[in-house]
Parts: sequence; C-alpha cells; structure tokens
Amino acid sequence: MLLSINIPEQELIVNFIQNSLPQTPQLFCIAHYPNGAIYVQTKTGEHTDAEADSLLQFITKGTSGWYALSETPFSTMQQIGQTSLEMELERDYLLIKGITGTNCNLHLLIQLKPYGITKEKYLLAGQKKQFEVSIKGFITSLLALMNTDRAILKNIAKGGIISKNELRDTKAQLLQQNQNYETAIKQFIQLIINKLQDKYSIAIHMSQDFIVSLKHYNLPFEDLEENLEKHIQIELNLALLQDDTEITLTQHHLSSLKNTSSINSNNAENELQLGRHAKTHKLLDRYETAATAAYQKGIAIIGKNIGLHCIPAVTNASITDALNKQSKKIYDLFDKYPKKWPIIRAEFRSIANIVEKENIRRRDTA
Repeated sequence: MLLSINIPEQELIVNFIQNSLPQTPQLFCIAHYPNGAIYVQTKTGEHTDAEADSLLQFITKGTSGWYALSETPFSTMQQIGQTSLEMELERDYLLIKGITGTNCNLHLLIQLKPYGITKEKYLLAGQKKQFEVSIKGFITSLLALMNTDRAILKNIAKGGIISKNELRDTKAQLLQQNQNYETAIKQFIQLIINKLQDKYSIAIHMSQDFIVSLKHYNLPFEDLEENLEKHIQIELNLALLQDDTEITLTQHHLSSLKNTSSINSNNAENELQLGRHAKTHKLLDRYETAATAAYQKGIAIIGKNIGLHCIPAVTNASITDALNKQSKKIYDLFDKYPKKWPIIRAEFRSIANIVEKENIRRRDTA
C-alpha cells in the first residue's frame, strides 16, 4: 500500500473529494507541469479526451468561479441559445484555479448538486459561496498535510535514529495534522448544519464531544446528513415543549437511526412468516428505536418521550391506543422472540402492563 505522499496529488485530491462530498457527479483535477504537460484526473482515472490547446486556454484565461459544462473543454455538446437566467442556473461546475502542488499547478473543476432531503434542483448563491471557501480550504489543508508527511519521512530517512527533541517535534507535527483534519471535518459538517438551521429555523451548535466523536466516525458519510436531520427532528419536538430556541449536538446524535430490524421485517419472506403479526412487529420495532434514542440521552422511557422520539412524532394517547388494540399480538411476538425489543420490554411500563394483563387473561381462560 502506497503512502499518500507517493500518490499523484491530482489522484489523491479526486479520491478525497469523492469520499467527502457525495453530491459531486463529475470531477476533474487538472495538473499543469512546468514542462507544459497537462494531466487530468477524474473519478474513473486519467481523462484523455479533452484537447490540450483548449485545456491550456481554459486554465490560463479562465477565472475561478461557476461554469456550465458547455463553457468548459470537457463538453461535447454545442451550446444552444439560452436566457441569462437559464445559463446561470446551469452553472453548477465550480472552477478553483491555481492551487500550488509539489511540482505542478492544480486546477479543480467540480460539479456540485443539492444533496440529501431536499426538493431543490439548483444550489442557492449562499450555498455556492460556502462550497467555494470550504473546498479550497479542504484541499489546501490536505496538501499541507502531505508536505508535512514528506518532510517528516525525509528527516527519518536522514537521521536514522530520532533524538528526543526530534521525537517531540514529530509528535507536535502529528498533533497539528490531527487539528488540521479536525478543522476540515468541522467545515464539512458546518455546511450540513447551516442547511438544517435554515430549514428548521433553529440555532444548532456542536458540543466538544460531538467534534471529538466525528474523528472516529466510521459510518457512511453519505448517510450523515439524513441521519442528523432525523435526530434534529426529534430534538425539535423536545425543544418546542421546553420553549428552547437552540439545539446542541452531542456524540449520540452520530448514532444511526436506521432500524435494521424494521428493514428486515419489510422483506417479503419475513412478511409472509409473520402473517397477521407483521404490522405489530413493525410497531414494536418503531417504539424500540425511539426508546433507544431516549435511553441514550438518559430520558425516562415513558409514552410521552417515546412518542417525541418517533419519526414522525406521535402522542402518548396514540401509543396507548395502539398497545391496547395489539395486546394479544404483542404477547405472541414477545413469546416468540424473547431477545427482541430489550429496552421497551424491560423499561416501558405500559408494555409490561399489557403483557401482564394478557398473561392473566390467558391463564384464566385456559
């Protein structure tokens, strides 16, 4: 496995952006070397279709900003007459010029689209500005890390044995790298938070434990925005009850709310096996997911809190009504699957009462 400093910078940048920003359908990283050579890296490898002369003219005379694909050397389509508004809306390719690499100048052309739970087809002006600043900051930090790594390895190769002072300096450099990475991740998350703040009109802050947990986040980043939005919907329900005007994100907000049990129960085979109990099975999965979210916050496992943590939220009365109507099937499912739904089984008193009453009823009629 190659160290990052031995991978061409244009390839490393493409991989970094591809993994960090899922809303980038197309991406071109153009490396221009002092001898006049030009290499273009894309998500699928080196791009060789664009003519060298048109590429050179584009990176020489073009300015950083937003372009339509038809305005770049990578388009094979002839530009059709459009209004200025239509053309502006189609300018979804961001050109970032003049990033200094180790032995070349780098130019990025990135297509950016709205991502996540949104009905918008085009990026807004404010979102475009945020991407311009953040992406350039990401890449500058990444190249700085590579240069630091390169310097460290050269020192190790020259010195052979690192003195105590050199070791202390190396640790300081590694700490700085970690801080740079933390800054880049915070900028990326801030883009998501800004979008959710505007959508729900509530202030959202990041706690220190949330930031620390981000460094160890090992779930898919493409699911992060959707997952955070679900958590914020829950917190919004609680904030409205308590008349709060802000939300603070903590490490538990990084936990996934995807209910694998519920997903599995949607499987046609499981539906067939559960038969008339399928609806009740899904109901218990939903309440267990909500109870888990409440339990992680140290909130009492009662009907009101479970209802607030359901997506969408439900009332305590509707939970009570559902439990009463499904009492016989709940008893059957608890008996059939003794290890499922551990939190509501042990902590939710309303469930315990339903099961106890059904147990007595069956014993008396036996």
